[in-house]
Amino acid sequence: MNHLDRYLMRQLAAAFVFATAAVSFVMLFSQLFRLLSLVLDNSGTAMVFFKLMGLTVPTFLPIVLPLALGVAALFVYHKLASDSELIVMRSAGVSPMRLATPALALGALVTIFSAAMTLWLTPYANKNLVAMQYEVRNSYTVFLSRPGYFNDITEGLTFYAHRRGSNGALEGILIHDERQPKLPVTTMAATGQVMDNNGQPQIVIFNGRRQELDLDTGKLSELAFDQYVLDLSALRSATAPRLPDPREQTVVELLHPNNDMLNHRASRAHLLAELHQRLATPLLVFAYTLIGLTAMLAGEFNRRGLAQRVLAAIVVIVVTQATFMSMVGIMSHHVGMAFMLYIVALAPILACISLLTADGWRHGLAPQPRTRSVMP
Repeated sequence: MNHLDRYLMRQLAAAFVFATAAVSFVMLFSQLFRLLSLVLDNSGTAMVFFKLMGLTVPTFLPIVLPLALGVAALFVYHKLASDSELIVMRSAGVSPMRLATPALALGALVTIFSAAMTLWLTPYANKNLVAMQYEVRNSYTVFLSRPGYFNDITEGLTFYAHRRGSNGALEGILIHDERQPKLPVTTMAATGQVMDNNGQPQIVIFNGRRQELDLDTGKLSELAFDQYVLDLSALRSATAPRLPDPREQTVVELLHPNNDMLNHRASRAHLLAELHQRLATPLLVFAYTLIGLTAMLAGEFNRRGLAQRVLAAIVVIVVTQATFMSMVGIMSHHVGMAFMLYIVALAPILACISLLTADGWRHGLAPQPRTRSVMP
């Protein structure tokens, strides 16, 4: 790698890092209020909020990386052209493909990293993000730390505590259980205290009554007690394990789904569409990089036309991204259209390479030969 390559690589790397950080911040900011609302509504901690934020980043980074590198290529080579550095390089006989080599080398590294993310890191992050969101929503500390609210622990089961006493105990407790519609149970207690029994949360309630009403016979049974222990884990109805979304599954699971997944969660076409999306997304890194390079390096150089070149490159990138996402949606219903996804990603690459290597474009910035005037 010579001095020119190192110079261009430094410029590109700095612009790429800045663009990635800027676009990621915008994406993260769009998710900020949703995550903050989730944590606050469920009495989560600041640590939980930051964990959710950290897991959110890998879920959108594969989309950000191609865009960031495309923007970085546009910015760097536009700056070189504006400062006349590009003219000097081309006048020295440096071809467009030679100037594009550092950007393509950086694109290769980003493509490998993007592939690793889409195939492994992003599904892992999605899986843990969803699991943590469910954990926050279903945490027992939610209804135990929100006195004065009726909290639905699960369908048909409601917990209420009037207030929290000075010693931390809950006061004015009501638990209404109608999971058996014909046999509703209401438990009331003066106070209660949360305890931990070998890792299982329990609440011990004192001085209360348990009322059970048989709707078929109209008979009301009542039990007064001084102390009663409720196992919080047993309060929840047993539910079938949640089937993961295709975005949370590994490549092996997408290729070999179990019957429960196919019957109750997603079709095989949907799973294959997710797999093809993961395989094709890294190709966008090269596509957007080459679009930016072609806009700045191909053709005859005209400083007045730089703005139009940049605008044209942005339009092509936006159209390519929109078409790519549209094809993903179509594939979920018609998996036979998967080849179109690769065409959308590869077509800009082939077109841009042909423009950068064409003989008619190569010498667009070559200096015109000087003619000497001969004195008579």
